[in-house]
Amino acid sequence: MLWEQIKQIIQRITWVSPPAITLEWKRKVAQEAIESLSASKLAKSICSQFRTRLNSSHEAFAASLRQLEAGHSGRLEKTEDLWLKVRKDHAPRLARLSLESRSLQDVLLHRKPKLGQELGRGQYGVVYLCDNWGGHFPCALKSVVPPDEKHWNDLALEFHYMRVLVSLISMGKIQRRI
Repeated sequence: MLWEQIKQIIQRITWVSPPAITLEWKRKVAQEAIESLSASKLAKSICSQFRTRLNSSHEAFAASLRQLEAGHSGRLEKTEDLWLKVRKDHAPRLARLSLESRSLQDVLLHRKPKLGQELGRGQYGVVYLCDNWGGHFPCALKSVVPPDEKHWNDLALEFHYMRVLVSLISMGKIQRRI
């Protein structure tokens, strides 16, 4: 009896064949989907996707920065410490060697100067008048001996700037003669 009732129900049902997926059906479905979209929904969807991608990019960038900071923390301090050590330990010796080599070169090229009267005293030495030395006449010579190793840097800077100043003055005299 149950079987008979099932047969009757099946006979009453009208079978509808599924729609064929044709080019026309695809166009119709696509058109309906496009028409169902509104400009504001589309804008919200695009903004949401953009925000999500921007946030993930920002998080990746921040993670990269943290990784760089972790990898390079302390390097600046180490570099500054090394720079100070070089300035403290090596610069005075290099300055002293530079000044001594220049003095030796001047003595070899122009012989030892004959010092005249004392013109003045400074922090590191005495300045003397010299009638003629190295093709310059009259000139002033400074005899220097720094009180300790740490003052060689100051002396080297003074020597450098004095030579530049003398060079500029000499160039000015040559230009005035022409």
